[in-house]
Amino acid sequence: MHVPEEIRAEAAALIDHHALGQWKPNDADRRAAVALFHFLETGLPLTGEQIRSALARTQPAAGLSERLRDLLRATAELLDDAAEAEAPAGRDAVDHVCLLLDALALSRLADR
Repeated sequence: MHVPEEIRAEAAALIDHHALGQWKPNDADRRAAVALFHFLETGLPLTGEQIRSALARTQPAAGLSERLRDLLRATAELLDDAAEAEAPAGRDAVDHVCLLLDALALSRLADR
């Protein structure tokens, strides 16, 4: 999953599964999403380094859902390639990942 269209499709699928209650994010998923959500709140663009940092801080990283972990790693790789990330398909893919992160982070706040 290294092409923007695949990243976008996987992010959209996870958004749908979460919204329909078919996927229940665990605490590690939510911690990673909240960490990245805080990066997004700064208004600066998301970077591959921020994603890798959030994944490294999420303990245990192995506790992340495999699909979310793979999606975030692929997104970090996409963001490392500035030309591909800035292309329309790349921006759309990253936007979908950010929507997923928002949904996960906000669902955590709603659960409190």
